[in-house]
Amino acid sequence: MSSKGRPTGVTVLAILEAIAGVYYLATGFGDFVATSIIRTLAGSGIPSDILPLISRSVGAVLLIFGLASLLLAWGLWTGKGWARMIALVIAILSIIASLISFHLIGVVIDGIIIYYLTRPNVKQFFTK
Repeated sequence: MSSKGRPTGVTVLAILEAIAGVYYLATGFGDFVATSIIRTLAGSGIPSDILPLISRSVGAVLLIFGLASLLLAWGLWTGKGWARMIALVIAILSIIASLISFHLIGVVIDGIIIYYLTRPNVKQFFTK
């Protein structure tokens, strides 16, 4: 446990979620930059309508994921009950996706996250 009563594993999960959020934000902004590059290349035979639309759409989704990840990281860090529940739901959905794609390492990692977030001391941290 850390000095503030936050379990060490929760700290690790919050930091990893924050890193993912920053990554999503950077990638989302990169897609918006790519849109301007695509517009520049439009005269070279690349369809000028569809590619920027795709790039902007993906960028917008990644920006939303980035903001959501940062919000979830904050919730985990501060012990919000909703953050634990969202993390559990995401882990369950990720297990399903990993099973469909035969990604067994993902199943194991998400299984560990679910196991950890359901431990009594961790649950107690989120119910203060």
